[in-house]
This record gives sequence, C-alpha cells and structure tokens, in this order.
Amino acid sequence: MTAINIRQLVLDAEARTRKYLIETPLEYSHSLSALIEGEVYLKLDLLQKTDSFKFRGAVNKVMSLTEEELAQGIISASTGNFALAIAEAMRLRGHRATIYIAKNCDPSRLELLRSRGLNLVIFGNEAGEAEKEADRVAREEGKYYISPYNDEDVIGGQGTCGFEISKQFPELEVAFFAVGGGGLISGCAGWLKSVNPNIEIIGISPKNSPVMYQSIKEDKMVELTSFPTLADTCAGGVDADTITFGIIKDNVDDMMVLTEDEIAASIKYLFENHRIVSEGSGALSVGALIKNKDRFKGKKVVLCICGRNIGLEVFKKIIA
Repeated sequence: MTAINIRQLVLDAEARTRKYLIETPLEYSHSLSALIEGEVYLKLDLLQKTDSFKFRGAVNKVMSLTEEELAQGIISASTGNFALAIAEAMRLRGHRATIYIAKNCDPSRLELLRSRGLNLVIFGNEAGEAEKEADRVAREEGKYYISPYNDEDVIGGQGTCGFEISKQFPELEVAFFAVGGGGLISGCAGWLKSVNPNIEIIGISPKNSPVMYQSIKEDKMVELTSFPTLADTCAGGVDADTITFGIIKDNVDDMMVLTEDEIAASIKYLFENHRIVSEGSGALSVGALIKNKDRFKGKKVVLCICGRNIGLEVFKKIIA
C-alpha cells in the first residue's frame, strides 16, 4: 500500500468524519524548542473525543458500515482506548458493540469501560490474545469484526490526525508517533509523505512490548512476549498479516524504543512543563525527542500526544 493509496483513504475519511471530529490544537513547546534549538509543537490528540486519537479510526469505520453490517453485530478488541472510541461511534449509529479485553487491562481503565455500558468479554493474558479470540468468535458467529489497526478504514481515519498537522504546520520537517499495532503512524505517515516525501517520520514503542519495532528490524512480523508497561495502549501482540507492517516499512524513517523509566520521565515532563496529563503511550514522542535531542537539532518538529487515559494512582506515583 503506497502513500498515494493512503492519501485517498485519508481524504475519504476526512470527508466522512469531519463533522464528528475535534480538530485538535498544536501547542508550541518553549522548553523542547529550546532543548533542540528548533521549533517543537505538541499535537494534542489527547483532546480528541474519548480522550485519544482512536476515535478518528473508530468513527470512520463505523460510519462506513451499512445498516445490514451493523445488524450482524459488531465485535472488536482493545486495550481500552479503542473500546471507548468504538462505543461512542456505535452510539452515534444507535448500536452497541461487544469488546474483548485482555486480563492485563489496567483496572482503572476497565472500570471506565464498564461505566460506559459496553458489552465486555475478558479473555487472554494480553491484547494480542484478545484480538485473536474476538476475530475467531466473529467468524464463527457471523458477526462483523473491527480490528483496532489492521483495517483500511481505521487507518484512513487515524490519518486525519496527519491531515490536520499538515494544514496546521506546513513547514513540518519531523513528526513523531507512538506505535502499537501501527494504525496511527500508518495513516499519518502515508498522508504526510504524500504531502512532502522529505518529512521524516519517527515511530516509538515501549521497550517492554516492541513488537512492531522488532518486526521492522527483522523485516518480518514476529511474535514476542510483552511485559507490563506504562505505555499499555501500545502493548501486546500484533496480527501476523497486518497491513500496517508494509505501510510502516515503506513510509516510516526510523523506529525507536523507550524504557519504563524514560516513559515515566516523559509523563512527568509533560505535566511539569505543559500541565498536560498524558498516558504512557501519549508521552512516547516526548521521550524519544529528548533522548535524541542532538540528532534533531534545529528541526521543525511535531510530537503527537495521542492519549490521556491514565489511572490516578499510576499518575500520582510518577509525578511524586
């Protein structure tokens, strides 16, 4: 799938979903700009509906479905953010979805999901297992499965974040995005490269769950054991046949990983310097820039802050 294909997917998503989306702001970072002697902006996609970028892909997918497809019954899987996004998108269509959640879901996020009235099924020890089971059940019962990343409409929807960035900051030289299954970076990288192929795209994953990072490194999708991480919405297995692998391989210039200490420091940095409460995945881009500050000296940079669904106790421990 080339950048041209993705460009059309994003344009289609933009036309289909704009009335449902918030155009999230770019916030200038004085401290990070000074750090690299350049210009750094934060793309505050944690201010999107349902508190993460995931609503973009979810609403594009759900709005693309026919009433007959909705009537089949919708099944999806999530570490939390996509579940919230699907729930809101389905509410707009007057339907509900069944969401498979792994046992390692953060308790505070699980409580939030239950408060939204979702049909939840707890299955497996990590996100990849929940996804496989949701897909299997959907096939067996004749229901419609929506992947949180391995879907063209989801990728096109996530790419509307990149669409906004290109409009808000045409001088962009480097953009950083968190990477789990790769839906966000696939849509955004494909769009941004179609606008300007010289834009450098950087992906960041947690070192404790670096499935896509390692897959790109080995030039094939791999299975890895995931360990607990503050960036839990980027954690877990990834479909062996995911279309995001090829998109990332073709459009992303570099992949990086952060340790748990580096992720915690990034969350704290955002709060201390911007009064932003971010989840671990949302702060990955900040940590990657700080860690590689000399490499990006003098550049015009956007860091996507992609979500804020973090538990209070976890946040309190980090900022303490």
